Amino acid sequence: MSHFGRLDHLVNNAGMTAVSLFEETEEITNVRSIMDINFWGSVYMTRFAIPYLRYSEGRIIVLSSAASWMPAPRMSLYNASKSAMAQFFEALRIEFGRDIKITLVTPGYVESEMTRGKFIDKTGKVDVNLKMRDVQVGITPVIKVEDCAKAIVNGACRGERYITVPAWFRVTYLWKVFCPEVVEWILRLLCLTGSGKSPEDALSKKILNYTGVQKVLYPENIQQLEHKTM
Repeated sequence: MSHFGRLDHLVNNAGMTAVSLFEETEEITNVRSIMDINFWGSVYMTRFAIPYLRYSEGRIIVLSSAASWMPAPRMSLYNASKSAMAQFFEALRIEFGRDIKITLVTPGYVESEMTRGKFIDKTGKVDVNLKMRDVQVGITPVIKVEDCAKAIVNGACRGERYITVPAWFRVTYLWKVFCPEVVEWILRLLCLTGSGKSPEDALSKKILNYTGVQKVLYPENIQQLEHKTM
């Protein structure tokens, strides 16, 4: 955690998210892995690394997410796990003082398992669904994992406390703080469908289909992938 090696791997495998609505989840315990991986995995690693980090005056790089403040629908448990991470390490920042430094990273959409369409479905099984990927990501640009990793390493080397990649995504935090009702309305409009309609008919996906902007907004290697289940 005090080293930057294989950071691209960490960013690329930062966890998956449930894609069904919370009320559709058949058994809550089937999706507890989201919290186990994102939150408890970080807690346990930090607990055992503390003495070594104190000795080396190391730095903890926390891979949270902009989802920690953006209430995207169908991602409630994922959002909660990332929010928990952020608040946990904010508290540790105070407890550690100057002994152990902390850099909190909050990326937007990055090349990852999720942006390749891999989700946990309502039964708790892993599924690859590009149509629902297009619903969730929509017209939000997806940055390359290499660019994200470089930004994190460079920011951590400069001693930055917070890193948001891409940098423009910081404005979404201000949207959430100053006009939460507008953010909620837009997300509901883009990502949800009415009763009796397929979730794949969401407006965000229709915009991608009609405009073809996916070729501009998504890296080439995640634009079209073979659909499969796991």
